[in-house]
Amino acid sequence: MKIINPRESFQLSSLIMSLRETQLSTLYYSLALAFSVLLFSANVHAVEKVVLQLKWKHQFQFAGFYAAVKQGYYEEEGLSVEIRSADMQRSTSEVVLSGDAQYGISDSSLVLSRLKGRPLVVLAAIFQHSPMVLLTLESSRIISPLELKNKRVMYQRNIDDAVLLAMFIEMGLRENDHIYVPHTFSDNALINANVDAMSAYITDQPYFFRERGIAINIISPANYGIDFYGDMIFVEEQYLLAHKDQVLAFRRASLRGWDYAIKHQEEVVDWILANMETDKSRDHLLFEAERTERLIQPDLVELGYFSHNRFLRIANIYRQLGFAPAHAEISGINYLDYYKEDGRNLRWLYITGLIFLSLSILALVLWILNLRLKAKVVSRTRELEETTRSLEQHLRVLDQYVITASFTQDCTLTEVSKALCNISRYERQELIGKPLSFLLHPDTPEDTYSSLLEAIKNGQNWSGELLYCDSQGDDCWIYTEIEPQQDRNGLTTGYTAISVDVSDKKKMEIMSTTDSLTGLANRRKLDDALAQSLAEAQRYNKPLSVVMLDIDKFKVVNDSYGHIVGDQVIKTIANLLKSNVRDSDISGRWGGEEFLLVCPETELMGAQRVSELLRQIINGHHFLDIPNQSCSFGVAQWDHTESLNTLLERADKALYSAKTKGRNRVELGRVSGSVE
Repeated sequence: MKIINPRESFQLSSLIMSLRETQLSTLYYSLALAFSVLLFSANVHAVEKVVLQLKWKHQFQFAGFYAAVKQGYYEEEGLSVEIRSADMQRSTSEVVLSGDAQYGISDSSLVLSRLKGRPLVVLAAIFQHSPMVLLTLESSRIISPLELKNKRVMYQRNIDDAVLLAMFIEMGLRENDHIYVPHTFSDNALINANVDAMSAYITDQPYFFRERGIAINIISPANYGIDFYGDMIFVEEQYLLAHKDQVLAFRRASLRGWDYAIKHQEEVVDWILANMETDKSRDHLLFEAERTERLIQPDLVELGYFSHNRFLRIANIYRQLGFAPAHAEISGINYLDYYKEDGRNLRWLYITGLIFLSLSILALVLWILNLRLKAKVVSRTRELEETTRSLEQHLRVLDQYVITASFTQDCTLTEVSKALCNISRYERQELIGKPLSFLLHPDTPEDTYSSLLEAIKNGQNWSGELLYCDSQGDDCWIYTEIEPQQDRNGLTTGYTAISVDVSDKKKMEIMSTTDSLTGLANRRKLDDALAQSLAEAQRYNKPLSVVMLDIDKFKVVNDSYGHIVGDQVIKTIANLLKSNVRDSDISGRWGGEEFLLVCPETELMGAQRVSELLRQIINGHHFLDIPNQSCSFGVAQWDHTESLNTLLERADKALYSAKTKGRNRVELGRVSGSVE
């Protein structure tokens, strides 16, 4: 293989520079001509009046659309937009389908509408995550969906309840396990104990309770694996087909407005107060602005971006809930499906003709210039051909076997290798133009991605392990090194990532530390976690507690129902542990039917409260075909004078005490000599 030497590279660069210098002035004139044609054609059309129907009252939730009006973005696109607040008698979908508004704002219920045959098309997703949550009073101690059994829950049925019902079903709750209360839109309903839980927007209602000094709990569906889109711009299908240019213009102006609103929150809040009828104070709107930015995630995701695969997952949830027929499809919900090369209207035919004429003139000029350069190009062609062939062969090998990607400073992918396409199972055209975060698994630790973004922001190198999610939803671990690319002036123009597939290594690591039956940490992992937690407790003088729990009379289950049912009981209790312990706690299988919970930075009483909550959840869980089960708990806090073995012995003795005192209880393993 021939390697390109510096002299050959210099010759190639000299030839390219010569071509550029000769054609530069011609290019300027051509661009000016094309711009003039486009500007003229845009200005000859009259302003088009349209209506945008909101889903609620005027507030920062719709700030991007106000900003597009304020900054004149709609006007620049030839649009006059009337923004209407919520129609309390009809949903936004009904308003748009009736023709009373051309554009609307709705949530992931648009997917359900499409499944039911309503011709609605999504233009952009503003909120990457649904703001819909359940609120409970902290004094109620309701912190989990499981605790809503037989409780009064207030929400809007068949309007915004899908994300909530999906969470209930994910947690094993049936629709009649709670008492449905129609939404009164009064926050006092929760304060006055008229209901036990109420649906709310996390961007809005928490402010009401914070201002009144009322502590609340927030139950978010996202914490239980239910992650729908929030506010989305949509249009009726036939209207889109008849106004393709207008629809794109409305989308462009709206996203520009959102970009401005996020970057100028206080300015837009003051404009809302001065120009719109709102019942919110300035502080309330600023609170909403800060929470809204979190759900939009402008630093991680391109404004307006939505994934068709995610729509498919949402559609599957609706089908599983029985809200739509099992055979229903969502084809046509993506606006991009309507912009394939299927003919152009007269306006664009006219513009295309003008541009073609301009380009023809440009081609003639370039042809004349190229005649002058032809002799010089021919003289260099032969010596460059051999170099080009060698370079192409080298690049083919790199493309096939080296996992590489190039991206801009805002993390937009500009080039990917065939090797990266192979491991991600995406085509090259599916990745180009997407943000780097498109490849990342949703479970990627936030601090990992934050450190990567910080390095890119500062023009620094970064290396580490990343978890990718391929097009089929499978995990793929890679070790990657990212380096900035600079131009001749030393300015960073982008970044290149070179990676190695370490999935097999990570799978071996996970298998070696994971219990095969329950998916919890195994004994080896727990030993490491205990040692690390104890070291941190010693170093920083912080508390540390452990909880041992054992399934009561488990031998009776095995003897009466068999070991397969016994294994299912162990897995079910393991899942209850995973779903209800804190993120900072480490849960694992200690052995047989015994589990261990490591609680860093937790005192004895805190660990006791966690244990009591787990005891109630396990005891209240319905097991299929067998009686309800229970567990006994032993809790101990590390004393600074004792060893790890001594701590575990005290927890074990407390567990034994719980067993001897009747089971299904929590006992504390106090240090010898302490006051009970």
